[in-house]
Amino acid sequence: MTTPRDLADRFHARWLEQHPLAATSYGIPGYDHLMPDTSAAGEAEWRAEVEQFASEADRLDAPDLEPADEITLHCMREAARQEVAVIDSAGVEYTVTAMPFADPASFMAVAARTVLVDADAAHAYLERLALSGDWIDQVSERLRAGAAGGRLPIAPLVTEAVGWGRQVLAAQVPEALLSPTAPAGWDGAGTWEAERRRLAAEVTRPALARWVDTVEELLPRSRPSDRAGLAHLPGGQADYARAILTHTTLPVTAEQLHQTGLDQIATLERAAVEIGSGMGLDDLEQVRRALRDSAGRISAEDAIREALVAVRRAEAKAAEFFPAPLPPPCDVTPMPPIVAASGVAPHYTPPRLDGGRPGTFWFNTERPTAGTGWDIEVVAFHEAVPGHHLQLSRLQKLDHLPALQRQRSLTVFSEGWGLYTEQLADEVGLYTDDRARLGAISASLMRAARLVVDTGLHHYGWSREQARAFFIEHVPMPAEFLAAEIDRYLVMPGQALAYMTGKLEILALRDAAMARMGDRFTLSGFHAAVLDHGSLPMPVLRRSIERWSTAA
Repeated sequence: MTTPRDLADRFHARWLEQHPLAATSYGIPGYDHLMPDTSAAGEAEWRAEVEQFASEADRLDAPDLEPADEITLHCMREAARQEVAVIDSAGVEYTVTAMPFADPASFMAVAARTVLVDADAAHAYLERLALSGDWIDQVSERLRAGAAGGRLPIAPLVTEAVGWGRQVLAAQVPEALLSPTAPAGWDGAGTWEAERRRLAAEVTRPALARWVDTVEELLPRSRPSDRAGLAHLPGGQADYARAILTHTTLPVTAEQLHQTGLDQIATLERAAVEIGSGMGLDDLEQVRRALRDSAGRISAEDAIREALVAVRRAEAKAAEFFPAPLPPPCDVTPMPPIVAASGVAPHYTPPRLDGGRPGTFWFNTERPTAGTGWDIEVVAFHEAVPGHHLQLSRLQKLDHLPALQRQRSLTVFSEGWGLYTEQLADEVGLYTDDRARLGAISASLMRAARLVVDTGLHHYGWSREQARAFFIEHVPMPAEFLAAEIDRYLVMPGQALAYMTGKLEILALRDAAMARMGDRFTLSGFHAAVLDHGSLPMPVLRRSIERWSTAA
């Protein structure tokens, strides 16, 4: 008889086959030789298969399921629902960017971080390169199909993508594809290197050139900055409604999220003024100016060193508010140049399951971003410990869970947790001084403003400039970084909604559990209850915490 775990395992294995670049990013071996099938026919076939998985889940649902099986079944159904939503939204038909979140730029970013632990991994990399040209051509074809239906990319992002592509094509072999190194001591390295260079030059590079030509041809018809959001695309309102549900897992509207963002900004700005007054900063404008001026004042080397110190301090205290198993130390390292050059903020990737790379906090040492001023500590806590590294690296140790729950990451859960831990770090005394606490408020302001600008762009039809102006007014971070953030929201509609939404849900669950449990409540116990089932949709997490706090 099929169990929820059996079904989840089968679905997850098929999902990884369909999304092998994500598998490589997650550090899951066995898929590094594959490329996605992004063709319309391929996605239609996969959608039908996902629907079959969802039907199986419906047949397994029963009131007498064990709690663990109930959670697994709900996770699998949510993953299937999200997959259908992504396919139906067809973002590949209009998304063009130089940022490493889609298109050939995402492939180059994955290649730049690929680790080859043995000869099999090296050969898998060659297989992937051999398939890369067809995949890039599929992306180009989907863009042409989208344009035929009036779903066009955003002109400024097209211009940037063309410039990025031309720069990559300036080398006979794209630099990112040469980043992985052959396994040490392997006697086949010379032959492998020659084949790697041949495939990169004769397969990947020509397809990239065709993609650049395609997007450049679309430029004259592309959407201008004042029509950048989904609100200006045919079917865009429905696409955005799907994106909201996908990234929050909650039945909330764009209007509600927009207002929540405004309310949170007001609350956070009052807190910033209160802390700033104790530092001789007389009003909100002085606080903003001090925070902006702090960015990039120290060298990239000193910034990454301070981030490492903060991470190690948090790791030393983690056992006080988290249960075993605790993860090994987080690596802190500069991100590859092809990733850093796009202005991407510091971020985290989990350990490779084959041991080829530890959990890594990637730091941007080339462009001004978040995490280079008074916000160094808060970004380190969010990305490493007690944030993503503690959450995701620890999760890999819970091998009693289905792979779906250990290896998949729901944005609202993971990013909600990351933002929750920024506040937790203050509650447990991890920040060194009021400057760091103001940096934490600055980071929270960005997440609150995201609710406003994401809904502004995609629901209310704001221009790119209007969104940028709102961001610059309310978020005291480098203007160049904030401009890149706006473009990120255009490339990934709805993703930016997850952070503050998830944090507020976790805080509400904590408050309810404390009220229910009284003296029986402990932070360590609550954190275990949140994390020990894997990445959960918010309604499932709510039921799980209620069950735990009632039974404990």
